[in-house]
Amino acid sequence: HNNTSQTQKQTILLTMPPSPSRQLNLLTTLVDANKAILHQKLSLLSLLETKFGTEDMHQLFTRVCPIVHASIGQHYRHSMDHIELAALVASTRASIHSGTGNIQHQHQHPHQRQHNDPVTLRYDLRVRGGTLEKDVNATRKRIQDVMDTFQNIDGNNEDHTQKSNVDNVNNDINVVDQSVKASFMLSSDSDSEMELESTIGRELGFCAHHAIHHLAMVKVIAVQTIGLKEGELPDNFGKAPSTTRFEVNQ
Repeated sequence: HNNTSQTQKQTILLTMPPSPSRQLNLLTTLVDANKAILHQKLSLLSLLETKFGTEDMHQLFTRVCPIVHASIGQHYRHSMDHIELAALVASTRASIHSGTGNIQHQHQHPHQRQHNDPVTLRYDLRVRGGTLEKDVNATRKRIQDVMDTFQNIDGNNEDHTQKSNVDNVNNDINVVDQSVKASFMLSSDSDSEMELESTIGRELGFCAHHAIHHLAMVKVIAVQTIGLKEGELPDNFGKAPSTTRFEVNQ
């Protein structure tokens, strides 16, 4: 009987809609996770500049590692393409629901639709081989711009915490739960893409998880090709949170 009651309790917990405070914490966690990854990216660039100098840093940024057949710049650009897109969509929806309108024109993305229609995040529409994987200064600016975008929707920033009424909590819930579509090319046999139903919260989580994988590749490049020691890298660089927790608990 106790086992049955426990199962019923778990089922109820899984099917009940999340509370406003829980969803607010979820938004904050998602934003903080992505900001932490962006901070690691910037920290590695600073390390390269400090250790090798500005000129050599630019060369090392584009040096292809024979193990992973890519450069730091290529992995940075690829993961930034995903994080930036999710951040811009989240920022757009946050501004709509907070009554501040759309984000600024230079941040608008061509895949945006009308306010009431699900936005489609087309992750495979990317520019390969361009400035954003070769120019360190452009990369730094891009990362900082996306950091600023996350700051605008961060539930922990000073401006937001001063607005503690229920309407603002509900705005954050709307951002996390907003329906979107994620579009992927799942086969190289054609150019067709598959659209999957999702939410902004789910995509922010996906982009953080995806970026960690690419930082793991960057770690290989940094150690095996650039010549950095693993201990010089930012803490937990390219390491999944679950791996870090596993190691802590050993």
